[in-house]
Amino acid sequence: MRFVSLLLAALGVSTAAAELIELSYTYNKDAPTSSKITPFVHKQIKKGYDKLGFWVELADFCTSEHSGTHLDAPVHFAEHGWPVEAIPTRRLWRVPAVVIDVSKNIRPDLPNYEVKVKDLEDWEAANGVIPDGSLILVRTGWGAKVNRLSEYLGLDSNNNQNSPGLGKGAAEWLVNHGKKHGHRTGVVGFGIDTVSVDVGKSVRYPSHVILYKENIYGIENMANLDKLPVKGALVTVLPVRIGGGSGAPARIIAEVGEASSAPSPLPSVLLLVVMIGAVLAKEIIVA
Repeated sequence: MRFVSLLLAALGVSTAAAELIELSYTYNKDAPTSSKITPFVHKQIKKGYDKLGFWVELADFCTSEHSGTHLDAPVHFAEHGWPVEAIPTRRLWRVPAVVIDVSKNIRPDLPNYEVKVKDLEDWEAANGVIPDGSLILVRTGWGAKVNRLSEYLGLDSNNNQNSPGLGKGAAEWLVNHGKKHGHRTGVVGFGIDTVSVDVGKSVRYPSHVILYKENIYGIENMANLDKLPVKGALVTVLPVRIGGGSGAPARIIAEVGEASSAPSPLPSVLLLVVMIGAVLAKEIIVA
């Protein structure tokens, strides 16, 4: 085993276990959902022993594509954007994430705070250029209100929603970031711990339009962003693969720790060498 570990280390493959962090809320009647769409409904059909003596549980559920923690597919606000099933897997699996914390800017008298270009530039000034192929996560601290839905939605006396979101200028900055730095892919997704990519009071949803037109997907109602480092985490987004879906409920997991380095681009032949080396090492020890 020591031989194998040394060989993996030499090839840049980490064998350390990463900490896994849940970034999605449980789907139940309390799942955070915009007041404008269908909430999650769960109906028990069967719970108990059947006539053969086997325990059986069975239920139906009904929900919007955009309830709870969910992925917005680009087609949601872009006629020719990708639907859920067309988003390339490589843009969903172990994506490098950067966390931009704007919670200090959120005030009771400014619930519709717009994330600005300055917020993004300040992050880069402190942490370096956002890597190619990144998922951008904005932490507003709004998730602390999630157990009080009316506060989380920011409902006012007219029943209108109010919450932080991405400003138009910042959305344009993210869309152009890859080209500016000569990146091959650019930003692949944007996530936030509020009910919407745009500010709650928005009616034109400019950031939805700007991002999704470029096939940059969105994630809304994210949990536990305060548990992630500003960079270095890998995030896997697992939406329900709805054919033609404009969005889908999603399970989202972050890997944090030594093993959360980007997947090694080892060709198959090198992986084969690792396997053969392990077998040879075992044979040498036995001999």
